[in-house]
Amino acid sequence: MIKHFLMIGAAGVMSSSCVSILPEPSKAPVVYRLSQTVQATEPAVGAKVIRVDRPASSLSLDTKDIVVTPDGQRMAAASMASWADPIPVMVQESLVTRMAGSPNVIGLIPASGARTQTRIHLTIKNFEAKFDQGEDAPPLALVRYDVSLADASDRKLLGTFSTEQSVRAGAVQVSAIVRAMGQANDSAMDDITRWLEGESTNLRG
Repeated sequence: MIKHFLMIGAAGVMSSSCVSILPEPSKAPVVYRLSQTVQATEPAVGAKVIRVDRPASSLSLDTKDIVVTPDGQRMAAASMASWADPIPVMVQESLVTRMAGSPNVIGLIPASGARTQTRIHLTIKNFEAKFDQGEDAPPLALVRYDVSLADASDRKLLGTFSTEQSVRAGAVQVSAIVRAMGQANDSAMDDITRWLEGESTNLRG
């Protein structure tokens, strides 16, 4: 049931034969990473180096919350669980990691300090689990990204791309949702990397 893991305010009363003046220890929240397995590849001669900027998103997705949509309109967060990093940071790191598996493109974050001729920017449109079949059915993990490729010096637009991927969770459980989100994101990162490989022949640097 969705109500078991959404952040919904509630109060409970518990009776006991003994009373303690110490508060009950609260359960520690579970922190999840966005799983990704990529075999790093040695860059080919002439591989293009691309700066991967921090993705943009709405305020509702610029969070560590595991976001779910109970009815297509409301957005909520899984209770006692969160991502290890804000969603934009995870998406940025996952693209850099995926690009490491390509011999033709190299992804660097701005903090590396390296100069690049090209930059890629993502806008996160969706990164959530949608209960599209009712609250008792496994939700659909959905990611959708709009991508732009530009010259790093003058920001001249070089190309645009969009990808949307979804994976049905195996159960109505946070761990199952996290697994499905990772799979959907992996597929989207594959799409973006393949697109970049196709564009790489026209890039400088």
